[in-house]
Amino acid sequence: MPDEKAATKGIDRVPDFSGKTLRRAELILLALLVALPIATENAFLVDRIGRYLLLAVFALSVDLIWGYGGMFTFGQAAFFGGAGYAVGILSTREAGILPLPLGVTLVAAVIASAVLALGISYFTIARRGGLRGVEFAVVTLAVSVALERLVNAGGQVTGGQNGILMAYRLGPLHQGRNFYLLAGALLILTYLGLKHFLRSRPGLIFRGIGQNEERVELLGYDVARIKRWTFVFSGAIAGLAGSLFYLHEGIVSPAAVGVGSSTLVLLWVVLGGRGTLVGPIVGAVVLSYLTARLSGTLLETWLVVVGVILVVVIVLIPAGIFGFLKRERTS
Repeated sequence: MPDEKAATKGIDRVPDFSGKTLRRAELILLALLVALPIATENAFLVDRIGRYLLLAVFALSVDLIWGYGGMFTFGQAAFFGGAGYAVGILSTREAGILPLPLGVTLVAAVIASAVLALGISYFTIARRGGLRGVEFAVVTLAVSVALERLVNAGGQVTGGQNGILMAYRLGPLHQGRNFYLLAGALLILTYLGLKHFLRSRPGLIFRGIGQNEERVELLGYDVARIKRWTFVFSGAIAGLAGSLFYLHEGIVSPAAVGVGSSTLVLLWVVLGGRGTLVGPIVGAVVLSYLTARLSGTLLETWLVVVGVILVVVIVLIPAGIFGFLKRERTS
């Protein structure tokens, strides 16, 4: 029987969810989430922030496998955007039992993302001594590139370069404050779910794998199995966020599954501080908001401004905005 204490001896106990600083950060974020729709009459702004909250869920899915498990991925958009395509195809195409009802479509999209993650895992991490580090990143990058080309060449099924216009809306939850509440509820549930997982026995072992995979493997744990199913869990989270996000947007296009989207979510995680959960949420919301504001006012230079901000943060705070949370827990 593997010794759990030995497996995690000397390994950073992150996150220490009883830490005062983290509790303050959680309370501040929760207060802001609750106060925003009350404090402003700008329904468009509330709707946009709701959009960013779904992107924050996407960022959490990356922080789980990269920030805690050390699985650096360039292909997470395959699950996020892939779920959007699944919703579009299942709800707009007419063949056999298609189109499907909205609820069935959403469930099927999440399952499709999980199955895709499971398939990728069998080629990368399903065996002893599976791909790690750069090798894993390269394979996930290849998946993202291949999927983007596939949907580009998908003709009437995927809409080619034009993508797919969504047939369904989210009813009373489609926009404004109601959409914001939906996105906020999903973000809170995802955060609490990951928080619980990372404190559980499997989560503790997974964090141990991220910091010293060889040690955990030598102690008899099935490292490949734990990594595989956590990767699938991460893909399902990204798929759920992506299916709701693209339903709200009303369209999904090839860029949704491409390298650009996969890279952008990595920037959110780096900006906020990977391995903190709170950090990627802040990174996703802040960077998405800045990008939207600057692209509307600095039409030709906004990318440069965003790039400079990122460089400054990475140089001055290499661990990210909330990286100090990890330092506090390991001091």
